[in-house]
Amino acid sequence: MEEADHTDQARAAKRIVTLDGLAPHNSLESGVWVAISGEVYDISTFLSEHPGGEDILLEAAGTDVTEDFFDLHSDEAQELLPAYHIESLGLTAKSGTELVADQSQRHSFLRPDIWQQVTVLEKRRLSHNTILITLKWDHCEEFGLPIGKHVLLRARDPVSGNNIVRAYTPIATKDSLGEVDLLIKIYHKTDGRAGGKMTTTLHHMPLGATLELKGPVGTFEYLGKGKCHVSGKTRQVNRFVLVSAGSGLTPMLQVLRAIARDAEDSTECLLLYGNRHEEDILYRDELKSMGAMDGRRIRVVHTLSCPSASWSGQRGRLGQELLEAEAEQPKPGVEDLVLLCGPSAMETAIKHVLRAGGWADEQIICF
Repeated sequence: MEEADHTDQARAAKRIVTLDGLAPHNSLESGVWVAISGEVYDISTFLSEHPGGEDILLEAAGTDVTEDFFDLHSDEAQELLPAYHIESLGLTAKSGTELVADQSQRHSFLRPDIWQQVTVLEKRRLSHNTILITLKWDHCEEFGLPIGKHVLLRARDPVSGNNIVRAYTPIATKDSLGEVDLLIKIYHKTDGRAGGKMTTTLHHMPLGATLELKGPVGTFEYLGKGKCHVSGKTRQVNRFVLVSAGSGLTPMLQVLRAIARDAEDSTECLLLYGNRHEEDILYRDELKSMGAMDGRRIRVVHTLSCPSASWSGQRGRLGQELLEAEAEQPKPGVEDLVLLCGPSAMETAIKHVLRAGGWADEQIICF
């Protein structure tokens, strides 16, 4: 009897799952499975422990994440894998002809499963620590980024030779096909802090250098006229409260532009935008124009933590005082959403204030 049990266990340990069998395991209900180096792992119980948050894991659920895993994680993370192992990965049930057909039917540049090569076409300084990088690709395809989504950017560290991967939200797709702009905040090396690996690499990267993009990624998408997808669920929103600091403006700008250019979109927007100095405010003229065009739909409030004597706007950091003064509490039966993007410490503090003010977790979206 013991021998039979042992044999059954051995057979179970050698179970094979195909990519088609892996794909349905992409939610908490079905189980969050991923494939790494030919093995399958159920990471459902690890979601709340992931340092980068659970959203990025849910986004990757049901897929082979081998390349991204080794790009983004340390040896310590790799040592955790055996505890979550469940099966081995077999060949996909799709035939080669089916895969070719999938490739030929796509019309956008971005692919969620393949790194696409881009070239640095132009670099322009917007402020003392922010640059705008224009990236281009060879074929005249549309970018294919839904409003509110972001991309993964991969570059080679010139010092270590290792890949660096970071998430960015493009400012806008160029009118001409084949180009896109990325807003990059440069984190310079100081006496007390090492410089950002990716931002330092991009800052010194010459024109004509190559990078790689993959996407779209993210759990939020704005569809227009108040309709959005949040973690796969459709929601109809009456009001957005957008809270951002510095380069965290980029996903907010996507949503604001979409609403501003659609006269039939009655969704109300309040942007609370924090910076240190007045010269740090990005896209100030465009934000001013949006508010002037329709102050009822779009209202913009700037606050500075290090203002000059002549600054007439709000003073101080993004926090409880500003939220209570400018953002009404959510009303029962009315769908309001807070969109939040900035440094992690700021996001944590703002979420605490929002929860204390009556906002539910499902009403707070972090980029």
